[in-house]
Amino acid sequence: MKIFNQHKNKLRVLSIYTLFISVFGCQDFLEENPESLLSPSNFPQSAEDANLILGGISNNLASSDFGNRSIIFLAETSSDEGTTRYTSGDRYSIDHYEYVNSNQYITNVYNTCYKIINQANALITYLPNDEDWAKPYVAAGKFYRAWMYSYLVRLYGPAIIRDTPTEVVNPDEVVVRVSEEEVYNFIISDLEEAQNDLPLNWTGDDYNDDGRPTQGAAKILLAKMYISMAGYPVNDTSKWELGLNKAQEVIDSGVYQLKSNFSDLFLIANKNQEESILSIQMAEVDGQLSIQHRPTGGGISNGGWYLFSASEKLMNSFDDNDDRKEGTFVINFVQETGTTNYTSFSRNRNYGPVPAVQKFQDFNREDITENARRTSLGLPIFRFAEAYLIKAEAENEVNGPTEEAIEAINILRRRAHADEIPEEGLTKDELRDIIQQEWSFELAFELKRRFNILRWGIMDEVLGNDERASLGYQSYKQYYPIPQAEFDSGLDPSLQNPGY
Repeated sequence: MKIFNQHKNKLRVLSIYTLFISVFGCQDFLEENPESLLSPSNFPQSAEDANLILGGISNNLASSDFGNRSIIFLAETSSDEGTTRYTSGDRYSIDHYEYVNSNQYITNVYNTCYKIINQANALITYLPNDEDWAKPYVAAGKFYRAWMYSYLVRLYGPAIIRDTPTEVVNPDEVVVRVSEEEVYNFIISDLEEAQNDLPLNWTGDDYNDDGRPTQGAAKILLAKMYISMAGYPVNDTSKWELGLNKAQEVIDSGVYQLKSNFSDLFLIANKNQEESILSIQMAEVDGQLSIQHRPTGGGISNGGWYLFSASEKLMNSFDDNDDRKEGTFVINFVQETGTTNYTSFSRNRNYGPVPAVQKFQDFNREDITENARRTSLGLPIFRFAEAYLIKAEAENEVNGPTEEAIEAINILRRRAHADEIPEEGLTKDELRDIIQQEWSFELAFELKRRFNILRWGIMDEVLGNDERASLGYQSYKQYYPIPQAEFDSGLDPSLQNPGY
């Protein structure tokens, strides 16, 4: 799918003054003292300035427009493994592929990605990047820009590349959407530079746990982009080996290790633990992961909203002796009044019962009812386990069914007390099937499934056979539409994705 005409259009963009609102979080900054507005020529110029922008990026990531809700709908609910209980509205339409281009979640993610890209561009463009103190901040800007483009290219396809801060609307601007391959190359260029200047860990009392990108985050995102380029739609198989090497660098770094108990990964007390490479951080009063996945109905006390639920088919694909089954699904909800089976959870009345997602729940937390069951648990983006999955998949594609590829999977299966894969007797195709299933066993509901079935080239097959998605899915819906608001603001209609 290629879109490449050039048009002169007025494009709705984030001004540098809106950037300040997002950084400071309050319009009063503009209203009370407008003569003190910082200009692009003097902001950011210090570590304090850069930290303000990073704080603004963190706020945008944690908002309901992105990590607290919208990206989960687009990347998980839309797949065959995630569902929602709604029977109408924008949530239903994502699950059933009956959305329109004014859908709030499609619009929210698109807008937030470009908002963060603009903030990242301010760091990259205006900081004195020849000074040592500024280098990690510039590198962070490159990481965030690359990360947001990684969502745009896999959710919306060809993208408008912006590499400088947008300060004013230029009605004569030439707007171009470039191909997926060009977007990936732009992402990789940013990450290759960022990985060298990002720290292994940020130090400082104010931001030890604020989710800032590190060398490990840049390297694992780089590995993921390499193997994404190796698959559909770019199909550059030379990238498999690059992905393999980069995943091995993460494994060999010595910075991360697998937590011994899978279920402990998602306890609030263990957030940002040794297996975490990158997560979107949430404030205690704002984090909605728990309440949005928490089941309701069936007499459950302190129930949640149950916005996001799980596929029964996926649950049944797990072996019962695999610890990840119990750590991934709420099958029985135990409370003082007794045990409630998932068949009693509130659900979409048009379908049979589905289990809730156990990940992101901490039922042992005594103060779980405080703050309307919101918690500070962050949305995991990359865990160390993913480095082993990338290694296994890339190793198999480059060298066939090797002991190294099988061992990378068995490391994860041993942690979960699951049966190990035999070291002999598998073909390359058979091992590929096992590895693809292992992605779901290990990382279900962690924003991986839709992106995986896209790069594996099986989206038509998977969604065409899904009970809900098949109602509205067609091949052109492998990408979401560009939001209608962009065209309302002057973007040429011919830049819309085909089919919409």
